[in-house]
Amino acid sequence: MVSPIKSVNSSLVQVASRTTPTSSDTATSDISNAKSKVSVDFERMQQNLQVSIDRLNEQMLDGGRNVTFYIDQELGRPIVEVRNRDTGEIIRQIPNETVVRVAHNIEALKGLLMNKNI
Repeated sequence: MVSPIKSVNSSLVQVASRTTPTSSDTATSDISNAKSKVSVDFERMQQNLQVSIDRLNEQMLDGGRNVTFYIDQELGRPIVEVRNRDTGEIIRQIPNETVVRVAHNIEALKGLLMNKNI
C-alpha cells in the first residue's frame, strides 16, 4: 500500500514543477518582453536636440551673451563657442579647436586603421 502513495505523490510533484513558473523564469520573461517593447527613434531625438540648441542660442542672444552652441555633424558632439562681442573672434571653444581637429582626423582614419568590424 505504501508504494502507490509514493508514486502518486512523486507524479504530483513532477506535474506541479512543470506547470508552476519560478520567480526567476517570470523575471526573465518580463525583462525580455520589456527589451522588445523599447524602441529608440534617433532621428526624432536629433531633431529635439536641434530645437533645444536653437532655443538656447536665442536665449543667449537675447541676454546679450555671445555664446553659441552647435552639434558637430561629423562627430555628433556638442561644441560651445564664446565670441568677442566687438570683433566676433572666438575667445574660447569647448572642446578646444585642437581636440576637435584631432577627433576629425581620427574619424577620417578609422577606415584605414581597421577594415573589419569586430
